[in-house]
Amino acid sequence: MTDAAATNPWLDDAIAGIQAGDVYVSPDVGDATGLMDALTGSVPTDGSVAVVVLPADAGLNMPYSTYILDQLTAVADQQTVILAIGDDLMADSVEIGDDALRIANENEASAADTQSALVETVQELTDATPSGSGVGSGGGADLLLPLVIGGVVLVAAAGTAIGLIARRRRKPAASADPVPAGIRLRVNRLRELRNDYASLPGNAVATETAAGIDALASHVEQLFIRLDAKAGEDQSTLAEAEYSDKLARLVAALDRDYLLDLLTRPDLWDAPDERIGEVREALAGLTTQIVDNIKQVNARKGLLFQVSLDSLIGRSELRDWERQFKKNSGE
Repeated sequence: MTDAAATNPWLDDAIAGIQAGDVYVSPDVGDATGLMDALTGSVPTDGSVAVVVLPADAGLNMPYSTYILDQLTAVADQQTVILAIGDDLMADSVEIGDDALRIANENEASAADTQSALVETVQELTDATPSGSGVGSGGGADLLLPLVIGGVVLVAAAGTAIGLIARRRRKPAASADPVPAGIRLRVNRLRELRNDYASLPGNAVATETAAGIDALASHVEQLFIRLDAKAGEDQSTLAEAEYSDKLARLVAALDRDYLLDLLTRPDLWDAPDERIGEVREALAGLTTQIVDNIKQVNARKGLLFQVSLDSLIGRSELRDWERQFKKNSGE
């Protein structure tokens, strides 16, 4: 768990909120009062559904995209938890499982605004949840009540145990990283190199490169986090296959033995400006493609890949360093 996750004040308030009632809207959300009224009127009164609305900032620096949802479902008495962080909607349900997240994502994409998406998700998840005992429906049910009351008493203890088991079947507050291990290794290396470039004094290209590396690392994480939450496993596998080699090649180009050395000792290289331009172009191109992929995930479209890094492939020394990177990382 990151420090930010451990001390997230919005998460703490949300946990307290759903333990006290079925709807919690952070006061930091725009029109919190109006949203609270709208949701309170749409949530079932039987305590089966909890709705939490937090500002977009609440989701920053979390270990993975559904971290806050997992923390809420782990402690909630409600069987279904619906969460909006900014305009990002998600849900979890003991009764209907992964369909809850699918329904929330579909409404996020189709509704005019977050309030409409939340209300529609509440309604759809309520409709999709198997109905309860039907007690209080009137008519014949009232006539049968004396016959079943003894049975209710006999199964009360068993029902309590089943309820506890159901709570334990909730999706746990997972610590699994949605970023595949090989991709995570490359992201970690990028961040190490970012610090090297940022600490290079008086070099504008190094400063720009540090910012570019930082952006790339962040976007790579966002791509796989969103793939994990919103897309099928095949799309995540496709992205991993696409970016494993490309990131390894780019890491080799950004490493201390290549671009960093080109910037500090250009006199020791042939065609240094050309080589520097190739790496900067590759960094920008790969970042642009990953941002496009994130937009495709958000729009529920298939991933498209167009960047080839041909200029880096042509450098034999980079192929050697890429192989060394993979060897050192155990691949």
